Amino acid sequence: MVSRIGIIGLGWWGKQLLEYFREAKGVKVTSVWSRNPKRKEEIELKDANFYTDMEKMFEKEKLDAVVVATVPTAHLLPIRLAAERGIHIFCEKPMAASLEDCDEIIEVTRKNNVKLMIAFKHRFAKAFNYVKQNKIALGKPFWAMYTYPLWKVDDPGWKFVEEGTKGIIVENMVHAIDALRYLVGEVKRVYAEGDNFIFKNVKPPDSAIFTLRFTNGAIGAIGGGCTSDKRISREYLDVHFENGIVQIFGMLDYPFNLRILWRENGAVEEHKFEGSDGVREEICHFIDCIQQDKEPIVTGEDGKKDLEIALAVIRSIRENKVVELE
Repeated sequence: MVSRIGIIGLGWWGKQLLEYFREAKGVKVTSVWSRNPKRKEEIELKDANFYTDMEKMFEKEKLDAVVVATVPTAHLLPIRLAAERGIHIFCEKPMAASLEDCDEIIEVTRKNNVKLMIAFKHRFAKAFNYVKQNKIALGKPFWAMYTYPLWKVDDPGWKFVEEGTKGIIVENMVHAIDALRYLVGEVKRVYAEGDNFIFKNVKPPDSAIFTLRFTNGAIGAIGGGCTSDKRISREYLDVHFENGIVQIFGMLDYPFNLRILWRENGAVEEHKFEGSDGVREEICHFIDCIQQDKEPIVTGEDGKKDLEIALAVIRSIRENKVVELE
């Protein structure tokens, strides 16, 4: 079985996803869309059709699934067009820029019985997946600390539009939020401190440190922003469980290294999952879900919860208070 895939959005990451899906087994990229006609000259079309009219692409192409890689404020339209035609959706994070859009996305995909997967790659990186598989043995989570710093980008652009994505917390640090939800549990309240250390002319904070209280009693903290340097920027996650201590680390977005200490016998496991950043793994999972009629492990409900927490972090910074989540 070969699934026909359309790519929607050809910015930097959309181009990367185009190549990832072309490399994947069991799929064929048959069409791509960008509102910018110049994108056609920036990619190898091979045997894919290029469109600048999204509705025309959906009318002419027989697609099994689409990859939505536009800016978050523009996710709803292609998802609606796809869902109403019974086409499954692989949607880049964050799921949307507003909770209202999340609700509409969840409703239209559920109504039309199509798969919706939100692309949180850390869940699929082998280091994270190994911990998830051993979560019962590790026991109750106590606390977690996640350092997740991005380097300074040349132009804040669409990522820092107040009426849009609302900054690096929503666009980038949401990866860390989802990873902690995946390994520790659901969040019930947050408290945050943040500031604009790099970009003085934008409203959304470019750096933040925030604490999380989980419904299971665990506590956590995440720190990140745009203050690092690409040459040395790294991510580091430390999670203390009742029966073990977990450390996941590597260059930012490449968490290849895993260390687990088991408290009872003092044994230390060391793993290096070179090459497993989660992108290829999440794509394989999505393909398997649409071909074998399985539910993705990252749903629209997950995407909404992650966005809700990220927006609560921004609210906490601005209002200088603890924010409770419903």
